[in-house]
Amino acid sequence: MFALVLPDEMKSGLEVIASSLITKEIEKDENAIGLIPTCDLLTHQELFVSKKFALSFDDILSNSFLYFNQDGGSLSEIMLQGDISSNDAILTKILFKEKYDTETNVVLDSNTEMDPGKNYILVGNENFDLKNFNMGFSFSDQIADLIDFPYVNFVFASVSKEAIEKFNSSLEKLDDKVEDKIDEILDKINYEEDIRKFIKLNLNSVYFDLTENEVEGLKELIKLTYYHNICEDMFEIKFV
Repeated sequence: MFALVLPDEMKSGLEVIASSLITKEIEKDENAIGLIPTCDLLTHQELFVSKKFALSFDDILSNSFLYFNQDGGSLSEIMLQGDISSNDAILTKILFKEKYDTETNVVLDSNTEMDPGKNYILVGNENFDLKNFNMGFSFSDQIADLIDFPYVNFVFASVSKEAIEKFNSSLEKLDDKVEDKIDEILDKINYEEDIRKFIKLNLNSVYFDLTENEVEGLKELIKLTYYHNICEDMFEIKFV
């Protein structure tokens, strides 16, 4: 959705790769900007981050959904499927500790189908392609509820401060732009009508513009990883 509202000159240099690989790729090119998982900042604190745009959620529309096993069994193991990133691996453990007081083991699962006897976090378009989301719980909604702020799932980052400055100046506010063009966008994505309705009904809980509310949410997310001994030291995000 974000890519489809970019100016044409920016679309020409767009590359789509797995979320877990983006940070490594932008480190190879000082002019590159990547939409990286926020938890990648824990180990890449040197990156410059846009204070103007990001990808945030605070309700049921999400790119990740949680599916509990159908037999009501243990929550001690969560399988991760799809376009898995550092956020999913790190925040799943925190979420289950905070909300369910359970030490959860996360397991990367390369299978394309889910075992009904296991718990899953499924990330990416598969939730909508297979219409699984009707049976799941929004992971973003769970995290937003935990921190009492929008869940900043991805940020725009670069090794170059100048690249971020140019990126920020090249775009105006995007939330209204996406909302105004949502029918055109969904036509290009080619989702079925029930999924289109779900996205349009919940679009007001997805944010491309980064406001102070989302900035505070991002800071709370970093604090949470520190309190759970995942991040060794608190650090200042290098916003531009």
